[in-house]
Amino acid sequence: MRDPKRLKVLFIGNSHTYFNFMPQMLVEMVKAAKHGFSLEVEQCTGKGVSLEWHWNNPTTRDTIATKNWDYIVLQERSAGPLEESASFDYHAQLLDREIKNQGAQTILYMTWANRSRFETQSIIAGAYEQVARKIGAILAPVGSAWKRVFQLQPKTRLHHDDDRHANPVGSYLAACVFYVIMCGHSPVSLPEKLLIADKVTVDLDEAFALFLHKIAFEIVSHPT
Repeated sequence: MRDPKRLKVLFIGNSHTYFNFMPQMLVEMVKAAKHGFSLEVEQCTGKGVSLEWHWNNPTTRDTIATKNWDYIVLQERSAGPLEESASFDYHAQLLDREIKNQGAQTILYMTWANRSRFETQSIIAGAYEQVARKIGAILAPVGSAWKRVFQLQPKTRLHHDDDRHANPVGSYLAACVFYVIMCGHSPVSLPEKLLIADKVTVDLDEAFALFLHKIAFEIVSHPT
């Protein structure tokens, strides 16, 4: 039985999910917003793994079936939509069926392109949009939010030094996108400083945090 005062979310993905404790950032955002419910998150993640890997991984399949999840987030490996789009499509469908069988909603976590070839972001976005339409999933357009930031403030750094993963700012923006989707509210009142396990994970300038909040809300509310 689902608890209306506790939202249960399972993240399935790889390091693009767990870098900088992004799911925990989301938990802290919900806690700070005081909407009258809490957020419980769990992860099935592995370094560099794909949705195909998760489909063939008994732990992932068992975890999907263990709880009355409200949302289950699927994140394909970053190059998947570029190099193995058919596999992405196929295994997202298989996992979505398992998710629907549990009465949960699927969220597709659109990631971002490498910094050195960010022009491929439109291909990544198109692949996620197509799969989301096919399976009736909610789309979390994180990569599109990144693109909007770069369009408006080109010098902003969202990538980690490896040019692939997110830095803490990029993860904060990702968490803001998920916040809008799961809470249905604008993130403009969220704190610009987050502590995870008593350590400062991100500490943004107030004006810059507001800029990111507005981007997240607009990209979810008015997708292009």
